[in-house]
Amino acid sequence: MADGPTQPPSETKVVPAAVQPVVITAHAPPEERGFFATIGRGIAFIFTPITWLARPLVFRVGKDRGNPKVYFTSFSTLIYLWPVMVLGFLGPWLVDHNFVRDVVMGWIWITTLLIVLICMGSDTDRNKTAAIAAVVIILWLIGLLVEAKKGIPVLSNIKAFFESYNVAFDKGTAGVFSIATLIILIFVLGAAWFDGRYEITTREITHKRMFRTSDSLPRAAKRVKRDWRDLIETFLGLGAGDVIVLDTNSNVVLRISNVPFLWFFRHDVDHVLEVLATTEVDDVEAAIAEHADDA
Repeated sequence: MADGPTQPPSETKVVPAAVQPVVITAHAPPEERGFFATIGRGIAFIFTPITWLARPLVFRVGKDRGNPKVYFTSFSTLIYLWPVMVLGFLGPWLVDHNFVRDVVMGWIWITTLLIVLICMGSDTDRNKTAAIAAVVIILWLIGLLVEAKKGIPVLSNIKAFFESYNVAFDKGTAGVFSIATLIILIFVLGAAWFDGRYEITTREITHKRMFRTSDSLPRAAKRVKRDWRDLIETFLGLGAGDVIVLDTNSNVVLRISNVPFLWFFRHDVDHVLEVLATTEVDDVEAAIAEHADDA
């Protein structure tokens, strides 16, 4: 007995590898709720003027010859020197107006410098930072216990050792260091503009370089996502993170490092990358504009 007419098999069109577009996907975080989400929204509101001014430089959506593009700018790790520069200019004013004693400001300046050096010299993600903080707290508690139970002045001796150096905030030294740091940061901004620009389209990812040949990734399937590998960099960079490009085996083939304010733009970045991956080229600009109107 016949079971009825059979459907003809559907045809499958194979896209040649030579013209296969870059597959750009965004890994959006789960819906943000709770105490930390509220704090994050508050911080984002406070820094809104700064991010509004910086956004055209670090992340924007444009159009070149009719093709929508996403632009990112990568900065040198020297960008994280800015807290030392600001403190060197602000410290003398705070000391002169008796907001902070010169001894306290001296230790604040030293501590800030150490944090910046650690930030530039190592990557400390959330787990590493938590582990380091736990070790420091445990050692401090052990010192208190030994001093209270055994009468051995461990913490007192450490405090006396550092106090013997008579640390004080030197306005001249801090000021000269801040001026030198400001000059360095100006060069960092210039280098980012000339050598740190990246463009992502539906078909290629290009590293734009002034006065040199630009690099482009081959037209193969790839994924793009955001990454915050260093908690201190995220803090000092006001939400700075990396945009990484993965191949089909999840190997990193390109890392756009040190993109400031990336945390504040994360939802827009996710949407734009998703649009580039799933929308026809002619409709990309309209989809992005619609998202901007809804935001």
